[in-house]
Amino acid sequence: MKKFLIIIPIFLGLSLSAQVNFNDYFQDKSLRFDYTIGGNSKETKAYFNKLKQEPFWGGSKKNLIDKFNFGDFRVSVLDSAGEKLLYSRGYSTLYVEWIDTDEAKHTSRSFYESVVVPFPKHRILIRIEMRNKQNVFNTLFETVVNPKSLSIIKDKQEKYRTQKLQYSGDHHQKLDIVILPDGYTKDELKKFHEDCKRFMGYFFNVEPFKTYKNNVNFWAVDAFSEESGTDKPTIDIWENTVLNTHFNTFGYERYLTTQDIETVRNLAAYVPYDQIYILVNTEKYGGGGIYNYYNLCSADNEYSGRVFTHEFGHAFAALADEYQYGYDNADELYDMSVEPWQVNITNLVDFDSKWKNLVDKDTPVPTPDSTKYFKKIGAFEGAGYVKKGIYRPMYDCKMRSNATDKFCPVCYKTVLDMLLFYSE
Repeated sequence: MKKFLIIIPIFLGLSLSAQVNFNDYFQDKSLRFDYTIGGNSKETKAYFNKLKQEPFWGGSKKNLIDKFNFGDFRVSVLDSAGEKLLYSRGYSTLYVEWIDTDEAKHTSRSFYESVVVPFPKHRILIRIEMRNKQNVFNTLFETVVNPKSLSIIKDKQEKYRTQKLQYSGDHHQKLDIVILPDGYTKDELKKFHEDCKRFMGYFFNVEPFKTYKNNVNFWAVDAFSEESGTDKPTIDIWENTVLNTHFNTFGYERYLTTQDIETVRNLAAYVPYDQIYILVNTEKYGGGGIYNYYNLCSADNEYSGRVFTHEFGHAFAALADEYQYGYDNADELYDMSVEPWQVNITNLVDFDSKWKNLVDKDTPVPTPDSTKYFKKIGAFEGAGYVKKGIYRPMYDCKMRSNATDKFCPVCYKTVLDMLLFYSE
């Protein structure tokens, strides 16, 4: 069990379901809270870095309090007394992935992280919580913020042009996705615009986005890089790019990410946004998606279209990968006494809380990898990166392979529920 800076009961006596009136508590812009998180496999601590005012609040003004309970972290905004919950969102970061690596067993590291909340009218308490292996949220850091504080940075950004790629209406009532370029030089911005249109085509060819196209806005920021491409450490290629993306994250060659969160947030703030998608100018296969943090994928690989929406499943709906990758047994990654929090994987400890109600009575659980059940909802072993002990809803799904362009019914429902939540 990990150790935390502060450990106290969470939300004792607070209502998690009652939404508040946005205009009573917030202004129509954002407050960005940047912090440094650090530690190792045994302990984690967080430290305040800075506060920044951003010009847009991209989210819903109606659905302020998270109802999904997804993510490895949760940011909450309460009144200054800590008695009334005003806003909350779950999210994940690279740090939580790193603490499961071998390096974290003998080394401590720090990561720069950032969250965005509506800008308050009055003093608030911001709380960062971290989920432990038993699925319990514990307070990692909290502080009171005065919206009139002179320490809140209010720099204006006017360096780059922006593009309104798809505008369906008021950004408070739509899912707003901002596409940020990495590894596109100034002379390649035309290619970036063409790539954006191509990937929007991929996106809107997948359900439920196809049916609910009018619930989505797409934006782009024309942030150019000094050099074309991205870092490829295994072949000693290092490019000077605006978002500092790179392959080989934590030793996985196809894992494409960035740790330059400050620049990512700076560029995204040019427009109203709910989701950040970084499009990387490379042919190499790869990508990454971190819940309510950012999405990435390469622009020019033959599988990039399907990777684009697969990674969006991670970053938008907190869907787990449904394939095996590097682990034989589930207890290497999971506490097998509790269900994983992701909706599309199960260890069968509490299958009733997952998708058991969707399984036909004549479908065995666990479900054999037999052609007889390939089109059935069941519990197929091999998911969440492990071979044994973790199960997925169907034999194949967008979250498992590039062989299909469809979310299984469990994943589809989660994506749709999230889309409607953000566009209400």
